[in-house]
Amino acid sequence: MAKKILIMDDDPTIADLLTEALADEGYETFMTTQSLRFYDAVREHQPDLVMLDLMMPYLDGRDELKLMTMAVDRQIPVIVVTAFLGAGNEEKEFREAGVAHIVYKPFDLDKLVELVKQTIGEPGGRKA
Repeated sequence: MAKKILIMDDDPTIADLLTEALADEGYETFMTTQSLRFYDAVREHQPDLVMLDLMMPYLDGRDELKLMTMAVDRQIPVIVVTAFLGAGNEEKEFREAGVAHIVYKPFDLDKLVELVKQTIGEPGGRKA
């Protein structure tokens, strides 16, 4: 069974790009571009990894991280993908919330896919 990844980014172009690239690698991908739907998407899909933007309307990535802990009874690794250059200043808080990596936009797609593999392994189960 393929590992599941939930992509949350309010920019549909980026969400589509990540969804397609990771699906091409063999991961089962789900996306939402509306921050108010994130909680339900986490509960419904029970992902193995979340890719999360920080700056979004209504609920930002920090809010989403808090909601995620209420949606599931296990820690899900998170890769933050953001244009917010100050994210590194909050690294300690992010790590405590389950953030494995912070990637800044614009990103190298190939390197990001490799980071996913390092974080949760190959789509079918083994770690890279």
